Amino acid sequence: MNKTLTILSMTIIFVIFPAIGLANSAPVVSNVTAAQRDDNSKLVDIHYDLVDADGDYCTVWILVSDNDGVSWSVPAMTLTGHIGHNIAPGNNKHIIWDAGADMPGRVGTYKVRVFADDGKGPADMVLVPAGAFPYQNSMPLIFVESFLIDKYEVTNQFYCQFLNNACPDGSHWNNSMEISRVGNSAPYYYTVFPGRENYPIRYVLYSDASAFAEWRGTLDGGTYRVPTGPEWEKAAAWDPVQQHYYTYGFHSDSIDCSWCNYNGCVGAFMPVGSYNGTGGRNDAKSYYGCYDMSGNVAEWTTEPGNGSCYNVRPFYLLGGTLVSDVTSCRNITRAFQLMPNNDWRCMDIRDYSECGFRLIKEVK
Repeated sequence: MNKTLTILSMTIIFVIFPAIGLANSAPVVSNVTAAQRDDNSKLVDIHYDLVDADGDYCTVWILVSDNDGVSWSVPAMTLTGHIGHNIAPGNNKHIIWDAGADMPGRVGTYKVRVFADDGKGPADMVLVPAGAFPYQNSMPLIFVESFLIDKYEVTNQFYCQFLNNACPDGSHWNNSMEISRVGNSAPYYYTVFPGRENYPIRYVLYSDASAFAEWRGTLDGGTYRVPTGPEWEKAAAWDPVQQHYYTYGFHSDSIDCSWCNYNGCVGAFMPVGSYNGTGGRNDAKSYYGCYDMSGNVAEWTTEPGNGSCYNVRPFYLLGGTLVSDVTSCRNITRAFQLMPNNDWRCMDIRDYSECGFRLIKEVK
């Protein structure tokens, strides 16, 4: 259904789109209406109905296009009402968009999409809805499409599953990993050191993370990959409700040993998700629900670094490690790591043992 409204010299076309149903019974958005207020406030009232057969609370967001849907990069950020996390199903849900604040002085024809997600996606992944945010905590805003991202860093156990299913020749195994390789010659099989199953995989090259992503897609037909720098940073730093870029990956601008494993606080790597509000530690997750985005192990991205190693630009790692200081754990801080020959001169991160990763899954 398309609805065209010409109000206060701004024409807005609101389009109903199906919600993103990732699993379970998908939520459905319908009966979208919109009207710009006639008080010259440039506020736009958006109403919609949200149905979820399972009664799940949903994440709701909108996208706005100024070119008839070719791209969806209009910065609709000043939003209140039934938008964001924990929106209950029901009729006549109401979003207020301050279009005047987001697009001062602009008039034209705009197309808006309303989406909902019930969070029933792949296990231990969280949704980061599409939208603009201040990459590197600076202007201009950049637009990032919707994606799912791992709630936790990839564990030894999950990586061992990959090795046993897709790496009989041992090409993505390192003898320093907490995973034993069994056999005198290929095909090998692998077992995790007892008690280390839920610790983050380490000693991982970018090529290892990419191979893991390709294998993971064979499990459910999805498209998995290493995150870009902006994707990783948005998942770690951005709060779209408060419109605030947080310094660290746990919804805070300050840091101490109750928030993350950094600066020698613990003196050893921690199991993923250890900072969950237990054991005297804070529930240290980002706005979107990701843990360990500061400290523990640094995480691969596809963002190419500024330096070079044997004439090849290395990819950046983000998030800092268990030995990183206050500065190195910031969401804006970049470090680069080894390149193909694994020479120590290619590092400006302390130790190869500190390299891990998490993946994103593309949302179509």
